[in-house]
Amino acid sequence: MTVIPWGAFALILGLALITVGLGIVYGYARGAWEYAPGATILKNFMRAAYACLIAGLALIVAGALTGGMPNASAGRAVPVSLYYGAALGLLLVILTYNVMHHRVRIMTAPGSQGEDEKSQRVTRVHANFTEYVPTGLALLVMVQLSGAPAIMVHFGGGLLVLARYLHAYGYTRHPMASFGRIVGIQSTILAISFMVATAFYYLVLCRLL
Repeated sequence: MTVIPWGAFALILGLALITVGLGIVYGYARGAWEYAPGATILKNFMRAAYACLIAGLALIVAGALTGGMPNASAGRAVPVSLYYGAALGLLLVILTYNVMHHRVRIMTAPGSQGEDEKSQRVTRVHANFTEYVPTGLALLVMVQLSGAPAIMVHFGGGLLVLARYLHAYGYTRHPMASFGRIVGIQSTILAISFMVATAFYYLVLCRLL
């Protein structure tokens, strides 16, 4: 029978709850509080955020006390692609709450007539992320499973992560073409092209051998 690592489960769930709590503060409450400080719905959002933060902190403490912290032997078994998947997942969470932040800001702003240019831009950053990253991440996992050397997996994953963070930063801050936006999207295509070429290389190699 499989033993459930309750300490690790509590620690991980606690981190996730804190992430959601901080996201609610930024995405819902902070985006509109200056326009509607007395709104009941914003107070409820803040209560939910505080509940997530308190519960998350309690779970982290409980998990740490019950042996939920990773050890050296467990760290050696972590797949290379997991690092880059985690970094990209974190960016998706950040971009999602950023979209919520600007939509709430627009909905609660006095005299608002719909999304402004900044809101449309951050929405497009999120959409662009979801267009490219699933394919890139799937290719990264398959390249690793094919037996490619770790340096190739690190190169593809590292380049993809760097590209997406550059694109998100550049496009969010600048309405026109910027270094981050241009280099980010071209590096994304380079990373995906590299992993496609690696996949074809190992397909051909497997057929020949």
